[in-house]
Amino acid sequence: MCLSLQVLPVSDISGVTGDDDGTSDDDDDDDVLYFLAEPDGACQVSDDDTVSYDFSDTPNDSDISDRPNGRDNQWTRNKLKCTKTDFDIIQVVPSSSFLPDDGPGEFFGRFFDESVFQWLASQTNLYAAQKSIRYWSDTTVSEMKAFVGILIAMGLHVVPSIDLYWSTDPLFRVRPISQVMPVKRFKKLLQALHVNDNSRTPKRGTASYDKVYKVRPLLNKLNEEFAGQCVSTSSQSIDEAMILFKGRSTLKQYMPMKPTKRGYKAWVRADAATGYMFQCEIYTGKTTDDSSETDLGGRVVTSLTRSLTQCNLQDIHIAFDNFFASFDLMQKLYNDGIYATSTVRPMRKNLPDIAREKLKLQRGEFEWRTRSNTGYVQWKDSKNVHVLSTAFAPQETVTVQRKQKDGSTIAVTCPRSVAQYTQRMGGVDRFDQKRECYTVSRKSRRWWLRIFYFLLDASIVNAYILFMSVHVDSNFNQLRFRTLLFRELVQNYSSRQRRASRDVNFLPPTVHKAVRKPLGVPDVLRLNTVGVHLPEMLASHRRCRFCSSRKNNKRSRYQCKTCLVPLCISPCFAKFHGQ
Repeated sequence: MCLSLQVLPVSDISGVTGDDDGTSDDDDDDDVLYFLAEPDGACQVSDDDTVSYDFSDTPNDSDISDRPNGRDNQWTRNKLKCTKTDFDIIQVVPSSSFLPDDGPGEFFGRFFDESVFQWLASQTNLYAAQKSIRYWSDTTVSEMKAFVGILIAMGLHVVPSIDLYWSTDPLFRVRPISQVMPVKRFKKLLQALHVNDNSRTPKRGTASYDKVYKVRPLLNKLNEEFAGQCVSTSSQSIDEAMILFKGRSTLKQYMPMKPTKRGYKAWVRADAATGYMFQCEIYTGKTTDDSSETDLGGRVVTSLTRSLTQCNLQDIHIAFDNFFASFDLMQKLYNDGIYATSTVRPMRKNLPDIAREKLKLQRGEFEWRTRSNTGYVQWKDSKNVHVLSTAFAPQETVTVQRKQKDGSTIAVTCPRSVAQYTQRMGGVDRFDQKRECYTVSRKSRRWWLRIFYFLLDASIVNAYILFMSVHVDSNFNQLRFRTLLFRELVQNYSSRQRRASRDVNFLPPTVHKAVRKPLGVPDVLRLNTVGVHLPEMLASHRRCRFCSSRKNNKRSRYQCKTCLVPLCISPCFAKFHGQ
């Protein structure tokens, strides 16, 4: 059966103006309205104003719900004039200055400051009292710093279980860890470690109920410091980061396409170039109102960019993937003064008709449309790619290199918006890469400990990125940064009175200290408990570490018992262990 459509000019219909969305469209060539006529039993085109329409090929309601009158009349091929702003001009810079001699401890202390360690110590003592933990003695700020330092060292030197760090087997024992505190004390601290008061936990079902209440104070504190200690860069990205956890928890998510498939999902806003994390939110699952989950991606981006809009920051670009993207979100961000570029799922609403069509394009060919301040591009690479952008004109192109099956490379034409998306989308992935290198995270039955480890790793990574932004010319890597941070947190603390060990693996000297000559021993260890640095006689003469050089070869029969380096008794021994 066929139905016919009666086509009448708008001027002949009184009381009807504009499109079905309540707005007028000046770009329409013909202002007409369509009315269903009675079926005539034949599918033919007559000579009058009545045309036949076969409904057997009609798209379903979801396909045409966002297209006024079923036509693509709001997307055009008008060229979009986009901003010429350089989004790489503002890079990671500390919001407050550092001294030239500031080491990893000072940078890390901007996030985990004295107030954080004081809060951890007080909450840990409170939980131990509430649970009446046997053989417990209250912890202090210095001991809590040493505890965090041990967690960092365990990420650098991984063994199968915690007890092996204190093993008598030299294959597993790590003396810089075991000499700080006994294994029983470390386990007591780990057992009692807490971030919030359990007795004040809001009841389930109340308005103040929070699924991440156990880590909420630390999460809010660090989010504030992450954004406050670094100048907001001009190119950022938003993506999800997975926190590994395989235990039982209502917050656990399963992401089969992610390297970490099971765990907690964290929404992260990070710098596109370095991976510096400005803000993160832990996904707690669906809320009581199911309708709030229909636009989850849009709500996440809006929440993570709210601080940028409140500060009235200009010329900031945000990149995100197709989970978050929609035309309405792009327009909202543009109205808030934020440029955005993202891939988009072709079945999302308010996209042009060509988004739902499988265009037969050759590699390097593309189609584009514009609407308001947003440009849409469908480009053929190995498959069709759909991109929305308010920052880059869809008609502008660049050349990219693609590798063939035989190993050769060819030049392929690519829309500029697609190339810029590829360049600016990897910020969260860079953060994850740095976080996973020497993570402090360990297995635990307590669900919130994994989130605590994640926040600790995030603080270390952000501190390292800030450190490298100040010492641009240094070749400092994260391994050396974490090693020095461990020693600065532990310092002179020891809950057991034992003299310093001789079996210490020394690293090259720090590059951020202004020293006359590399001494081969970190300053944190060289100046630590100087009273145990005593000379001992060697079997033969060796070159003095302090004064010997190629032109002036000085040898000595003595070495330091702690540092294990040969030194002249006078004056090199005293100068080596002094400021």
